[in-house]
Formats: sequence, structure tokens, C-alpha cells
Amino acid sequence: NFLNSMDVSVSSNAVKTSGRFLIGNAAIDSGLSMRAFDVNDFTGKSETDLAIILTLSLIAGKKVKEAYEAGQDLKETLKVKVNMATALPISEGKVNNAKDRYKERYMGSTHTVTFHNFKDPINVTIEFNKVYVALEGETAQMLISSDYDGLTDKIKEDFDKNYSEMKDEVEADDLINSRNVLGIDIGEGTTDVVAIINGKANPAASASLPQGYGNVLQDAVRVLQDQQMNFEERSQLQSFLSEKVSPLRRARQDKVRQVVYDQLEPLADKIIDTVSQTMRIAKDTELVYVYGGGSIPMLDESNLREVLNKKLKSFSGGYDVPVIWIDKEYAQYLNELGLQVIVEAL
Repeated sequence: NFLNSMDVSVSSNAVKTSGRFLIGNAAIDSGLSMRAFDVNDFTGKSETDLAIILTLSLIAGKKVKEAYEAGQDLKETLKVKVNMATALPISEGKVNNAKDRYKERYMGSTHTVTFHNFKDPINVTIEFNKVYVALEGETAQMLISSDYDGLTDKIKEDFDKNYSEMKDEVEADDLINSRNVLGIDIGEGTTDVVAIINGKANPAASASLPQGYGNVLQDAVRVLQDQQMNFEERSQLQSFLSEKVSPLRRARQDKVRQVVYDQLEPLADKIIDTVSQTMRIAKDTELVYVYGGGSIPMLDESNLREVLNKKLKSFSGGYDVPVIWIDKEYAQYLNELGLQVIVEAL
């Protein structure tokens, strides 16, 4: 359970923020005031120290775990050299050389992560050999078209269920190999609408909405506080929603879930507006994929699919542009798995 309880400090020219950090679940479980990505802040992911701290901590934590399992002396400084692929939101990655600047923060120096979990600190130095910075959504589409294990079957299953009149004439290969596609990636603080035109990601046609499922949770926290329910952070709310509660708390959880669902509708409206903006350029779009962590609650608890189908017809002369919801088993991990495909090619 080491990776869920990391207590670190980071020494790096890429990080200006000093101090010790509890990472991930360790921060949530600590009860201390938390520092999280501010989903309402227009500062980009490439500019924050938090993105660097989290990335370096996870790389170093994995190295410590591997060294321990291999019986290495943890009193000696551990060293690791890394090839890494990462991604930025569309709106950030396509302007102001953000991709190059973010890459340089990793490549420009050696980084040291110190773990304070044990009696004696453990030091890990990290050097990056290669760093590839992609655009979020672009990597997801790479994975879809790679015929990833089990994913293609789920894509065809969703298509057949919702477009039964076309299921016999459209093969799974037709779906994953379409060269004109929109990907709607509903994340924590952004929703990226990625246009694939003639088989290539088109940043100029793509758009990014600076809101995601994290904003929905943030709004829900405020409503719940007004109703005298004690939630201080969206992470607490998220944890409560995912808990298996006893019958004594089930009514409360149902009420909290309903408050969250009530906040989904405004986000759905904004996603439709962003899709309209993209479709003006990506007018030959044949297919739309919806994925990301935020797509999971929005499938059953919002009318996004219905209004998407209606809006897309207004750009296609009244014909269906199929909307495929990526199964929840994969939805949250498409970008991550796509990055793995890139790393293996570096």
C-alpha cells in the first residue's frame, strides 16, 4: 500500500513550491487541508507545480517499490532514467508553446524526491531521456484505433444497441478505423472536444471547455453545505458517493447523489455549445466518441446523449451521426492507455 501513503519532498529546478506533500489517498485520509488542481483556475496544467510534484512522486514511488522487492539497499540513493509520455488539454497544448515548455520542465534538470515514510529517508533521483507531450483526447483516439483488447467489442455493442437499424451493415472495423471522428473527453476540470480530420488530430478545429465533472462536484458541495451536509472538498464527496454504505446511511447517499446529478445539466448544455463550435470546421464527422471519468455519470443521469444526437443532425442534413459511449471499464483510462502505446514506441 506504499503508493497510497507517500509522504515526500521534492528538490527540482522545475518546482518552486517547497515543503512536504502527502500524495493521493494519503492526503485524503490525513484530514489536513488539501491542495488540489483548482478546476476554476485558468492557469494551465503545464504551469502548475502540482502536476510536476505528482508525476515525480509516482515515478519515484514506483522505483522505491521495485528496489525493495529486488532487495536493494534503500539507504543508497536510488537512480532512475525515464521515457515518458504525458498530455495537456487541447486549449492549453495548442497555444504559446505550452507543450515544449512543459517538456522542458522535465528534461531541463535532474529531480530528487525524498520519502519520509520511514525512520530513514529514502532518496530517488530522476532523469528523463525522452518526453513526449500529446494532446488529451488525441491519445484516446490512438487507443481506439489500435483495436485494444476488449474495447472494440464494447464499442460495437454500444453502437448496435443504439443504432440497431445500421448494426448489420456497419462492422466493428468501420467504427474504430473511421478517419473523421469527434472525441468528447469529459475530465475533472476540462472537457476536450477533439476533431480527427482525415485521420489526423486537428488542433485548430478542436476545442476545450474549461469545465468538467470536477466543477459539477464543486457546485454540488456548495449546495450540500447550504443544506447543512458536511462536505468540505469535492474529493470527500467523491469518496462518499463511491462508498458501499449501510442501510442507515443509504437515504443520505441517495440524496447526495441526486444533488450531484442536478448539477450535470448545465455542463451538458455547455458541452453541446462546444461541439457546435467544433462541427463548423469538422463538418465531415462520421462518428462521435464520449469518454473520460465524467462521461460515466453523464450517461445515465443526464440527457447529453439525446441532445447530442439532435444537435449533430443539424450539421448532417438530418442524418444520424452515431454517438458511442465508451464503456465505464475503459472510459476513464483511454488517455492513459493511449500514452502507454506512445511510450512503447519511444
